[in-house]
This record gives sequence, structure tokens and C-alpha cells, in this order.
Amino acid sequence: MSDRLILGTRKGAIFVDKVGGRWQITNVAQPGNNISYAARDPRDGTIWAALDHGHWGCKLGRSTDGGKTWNDAGQIKYPEGAKYIDGYETATQGDDAPKKPKLKDATLGKIWCLGFGGADQPGRVYAGTLPGGLFVSNDGGDSWELNMPLWNHESRGGDLSNGEPSGACHWFGGGATVDGDSTPGIHSIVVDPRNSKRILIGVSCAGVLESNDDGKTWVGRNAGSKACFLPNPDAEWGHDPHSVSLCAGQPDHVWQQNHCGVFYSDNGAQSWREVSRQDQGAHFGFPVAVDEKDGRTAWLVPGKSDASRMTIEGALFVARTQDGGQTWEQLREGLPQERAHDVVYRHALDISGDTLAFGSTTGNVYISENRGESWHAIGHNFPPVHSVRFASQAVVEASKPNAAKKAMSQSPGRKAGGAPTPKTRKPAAKKAPAKKAAAAKPAKKKAAPKKATKKKPAKKVAKKAPKKKPAKKKATNPGRKAGGAKKPVKKKPVKKAAKKPARKTKGKKKR
Repeated sequence: MSDRLILGTRKGAIFVDKVGGRWQITNVAQPGNNISYAARDPRDGTIWAALDHGHWGCKLGRSTDGGKTWNDAGQIKYPEGAKYIDGYETATQGDDAPKKPKLKDATLGKIWCLGFGGADQPGRVYAGTLPGGLFVSNDGGDSWELNMPLWNHESRGGDLSNGEPSGACHWFGGGATVDGDSTPGIHSIVVDPRNSKRILIGVSCAGVLESNDDGKTWVGRNAGSKACFLPNPDAEWGHDPHSVSLCAGQPDHVWQQNHCGVFYSDNGAQSWREVSRQDQGAHFGFPVAVDEKDGRTAWLVPGKSDASRMTIEGALFVARTQDGGQTWEQLREGLPQERAHDVVYRHALDISGDTLAFGSTTGNVYISENRGESWHAIGHNFPPVHSVRFASQAVVEASKPNAAKKAMSQSPGRKAGGAPTPKTRKPAAKKAPAKKAAAAKPAKKKAAPKKATKKKPAKKVAKKAPKKKPAKKKATNPGRKAGGAKKPVKKKPVKKAAKKPARKTKGKKKR
């Protein structure tokens, strides 16, 4: 189980650590800044925060010392000429006439989520953004590149660099806005732990897409999901997944909390089936957490409906299934059951082992250490919580795979970005020799008296004894007298040494 929570909030990245068996706030990083997402890279321990400045725009912060100090990552920027279709103009010659698409220059509106590559991809970091671009870094965030195969995908109109789409655009805004405009956004990035070239992403609104060749090509994975707001709910595109998660131990088990219900796949997202149970409180909501070993077990924090985004009947509860969505339990112990108005965003629920945690837009953070059976509040006065992610207080090196270490040392870009990490290694190497030297010096001092038989060194020690405190300690230290008595063969010092301890022991017995 992880012993740290990182909260991305409206007023900074807040660290909540388990200390002495209690969860408590230990650090507020990037204070006052709006953090849309914060997480720890499990490969090298780097902590990332997506900052959404209302005035200065978006950027990424990273920390290599557990959140104590921060530096800016490379800037994420859409390339010049990148455009997307922002709706269609109203037809003037009848409803059957072709509608002209509205092209808009792409600018970074929001960094909505982050994803990390596999252990065989050190330095690989993903960023999902609005308006629907997936950015990739291979040098630990020093530089970023827009994934063009996805940006120019046929489902969003194809390559628009020449100004004309090659097909219809099925991507549109799902509620997330930039300067009041609703645009498509990538909110979920999932890398298959078995094969880091396999990536699943969730787009609101478009659906789930998959790449099996490291992002070179993409296919839609929406068979079986529903888009109840479209004329054709079974359409290939235009779906609104709210979040997508998979089971780390059984990656073919994938879950999504969708705008139109809860969907589950046990064949790697090749097809989905709806497992909503409105009578059991499992239907609308945003986040979904999946058990790390059992792909049939998942948790939700349900909301009432799209039109009424609040708790069901004023009571807050967590829904859990352990049979692939056939049945759902309502876990309520420790959660408010009246006048609760908590809304939990898509990134604000997480799991580590048997421990779950979630935070709400009303500043409440709850944790359960028994798989949701009971809950207790960490606090009620947090800023609005955008993301909740488990991490670890462990040293950075403890989580870094051996393969990643070697590749990281060969990556010049990563060295620049993670400069604090090498600095922590050097002191560690110096301390080890220092200890060995300290242990060797006393051995030489003990050997010196054996060779020296002259009385002059003894006189010098006697003269220094009254001046220096260490000499006094030698005079009163029975252990050293015994050690010095072995060198002279005389019997008198032995007798005196024997009498003194006897007197001391008698005095101790009287006490």
C-alpha cells in the first residue's frame, strides 16, 4: 500500500502522508496555483503537476526531491498550422446541402491528464490536452511533440494542413471549456503493463481509441458503448467516456465510467457491455477505480444524473462490484448521509492495494483502508479537488527499474531535467568511504602502543591529560587501564587494577 496521497487542487498540490499511522498534510506545493492534475511517475519518482494559470496559461512543473523543490518542464505548444474543426456553419441552401466546417487554430487550452510509459521507455511521458491533442516526450519532459497520426485521424476530419478536411469530424466538446468554448479533450491515457506500445486513450467527446504500435496508428474501440445524446446511440464515434481504467494484473479487463452509464470489457476494449444498475445506484458519474489484481472488481462514486450533478438523495456513497458489474454494493459507513453535495471529478478517485481515497469539489477528502467497507475523512476544508493519486514517500531510486536506470544515464535530455537526482547519489558514495576510514584509524592507534616501548610518549600523554578532557576520560576509564596493563608484565599494576573494580562493585551494592 502507498503511504502518500497527492491532491491536485484549486490552490496547489497538497501532499498527505501517512505518519505514525495517521494521514496528515506534510506539504503544499505550488501554493495558490490551479492544479488540474498531479501524479508521481512510478519509474523514477518524479512528481508532476499540470498548472492551469488563469492569466499566464498552462505549463508543467516537476520535482525530483519528493515535492520540496520544483522546476518547469519544457513548454507544450501546438505546432504552427495545426488546426481543428470547431463545428460547422449553418447551411443556407436547405438541410441537405453540405455544411462548411469551421477551422480553428489550435492553441493549448488545458493539460487535462498525464500518463507514463513502461519501464522499457525511460523518459516517456504523455500529456492529454484540450483541444484534443496527445503530446509525447521522450526526454523526461524537456521537449514535447504532438502525436500527428491521432491529430490527423480520419474520425476528426483527417489532415487539415491544406485547409480542407478529407471527411466528417466526429470530435466535439464534452463540457470542458477553454475561455468559454467547449472543445474535445483527452482525459485518460492508459499504457498496457504487458506491452508499452499498446495505449488506450479516452476522448470527450469522441470515444476510446487504441494504438498497438506506439502511437503510429489509431483505431476506435467503441463497440457496445452507447451515446444516448446522439440520433444513433450505437454510432461508431461521438461517445463521451468520462474516465477509462484497466486492471494492472489483468490488463484485458477495462472499465469506463461513461456519460451514458457504466461499461466493462473483459477482452481488452475490443467490445463493451453496459453494467449500469440504476436501482443499485450505479449509472452516472465520473471516476472509476479498478482492483489491481481482480479485473472484475471496481469502485465508482455515483452522481444523480447529467442534469442534476449532485449526490443521490443527498447521501454520499461509493458503489462497488466484485462480479464484473452484475451486482453493486453501496458502501456508506463513515460518509455523510444527508445534505451532502459532493461531486467527484474523473481523476479524483484512486486505489492502492486495499486502500482507496477520493476528494470532492466541496473540499472533502475521504479514505478507506479496507476496500471501501468503511471511510473516514482526512479533512473537510481542502480547496476544490481535481485529482487524487497515490504515491510513495520512498526515495526516488527505490522505484526506478534497473533497465530504466541504464537508459536514463544515457539520455542527455533526462540528465538536464533530473539534475537534482544525481546530486543525491554523490553524497551517498562519499559517506560510505568516510565510514571505512573512520573505522581504520582507531585500529592504527591501538597497534601503535604495542610497538612503542619508550616512556616518553607516556610522559606526553600525562602532560596533556590535565589540559584536555579526552585525557581525563582515559584516566577514569577502567577499560583502557586494563588494556594498558597487558603490555607491561609487572604484577603490581594488575593487583591495583583488581582491587579498584572490587571497591567499585561494593559501592554499587551498597547503593
